[in-house]
Amino acid sequence: MHGARGRGGRPHPSAAGPARRRRFRTLAGVTTPAPTTRPPEPRRETLAECWTRLAAGRPSWTLDVLDVLEPHVLGRPADARDVVRYRDLPGAAAAQLLRRVPPARLADRQNAAPSLASVLTAAARHPNLVEVHGYLVPPPREDERIAAEGIVVHDHPGPGAGTCLDAGDGPGAEEGAALWARVQARFGLDDARGGPQVVRRRTCPRTGRAGWYLWWT
Repeated sequence: MHGARGRGGRPHPSAAGPARRRRFRTLAGVTTPAPTTRPPEPRRETLAECWTRLAAGRPSWTLDVLDVLEPHVLGRPADARDVVRYRDLPGAAAAQLLRRVPPARLADRQNAAPSLASVLTAAARHPNLVEVHGYLVPPPREDERIAAEGIVVHDHPGPGAGTCLDAGDGPGAEEGAALWARVQARFGLDDARGGPQVVRRRTCPRTGRAGWYLWWT
């Protein structure tokens, strides 16, 4: 007697032979591996958390302004002996620091560079032309501070791209001194005690804008 057939003479599913039933059982018993997932990335310590850890309960005046600086810092200090650098600090952030940094701290300067107050004022008054770069000294060091090592000046005339005008008696020193004199006069950096050691063309990696990078080492 032939097995039951459905329409069109095809075997009815319920009439599948032993081999086919065994195949169904075998497939049904296969365990599908669970999809693999990457473990979540560890949360990065905020700059304020890093400062609090390094301060170890001691007072820290820079802690009050880290929210302004954090978007512009490069990494974290390894320990209290280290520093953390910042760059491309724009005019809006400079204006906030001018309001919140204690007046006595605004008088600080990096060697012969203009004072912190002068550099921040230049950026705040010319928000599309001047940005600030420097470093932070964390607590509990006695010299805890915000240091401005220099500025980047955008849309300012000077020699062609790629030019490096080092200070001193080297090649390009005369052009570098002339460019610094124009920058100093235009942006009111009158309290500088000397010109920058490095004057260099630079393209901002964040915005792609070209400018002159002035650095007091």
